[in-house]
Amino acid sequence: MNAHSRHEQDDERSPAVGQADAGAVAWRAVVHAQQSATPDHADLYSLAGHLVGTLAAVESLAGVLARQVAGYADSLPAGRVLYDDEDANPAHRLRAAVLALAETRHGLARAERAANQFWSVIGHIGTRYQDGDRS
Repeated sequence: MNAHSRHEQDDERSPAVGQADAGAVAWRAVVHAQQSATPDHADLYSLAGHLVGTLAAVESLAGVLARQVAGYADSLPAGRVLYDDEDANPAHRLRAAVLALAETRHGLARAERAANQFWSVIGHIGTRYQDGDRS
């Protein structure tokens, strides 16, 4: 794909897809930056908070997608029909997709609770100079 056709494809993306792409790129950059960072309490605490917020947002997205997928067949414009590329029943595929999103939501909720626990625990940790030495 050349640069021009890539740009045209980007222009056709929904704002949600564009934001998701930017978020994924940003989180990969966070991981890369943190790998070489010296651990710092303020950073650990701040990153934990962002992790909690991100997991909660992604869980909410999975819920929105589940509702949309559940009603997808009924929301198609006139003249459009669903098909399955393996000749399976599209309704069965959509039900499986909704179940997978429910499982995704459950896993994300668990992960968000664990991250929130980490955030709370790391919030009790700090550093101070030993014996008044500030060198």
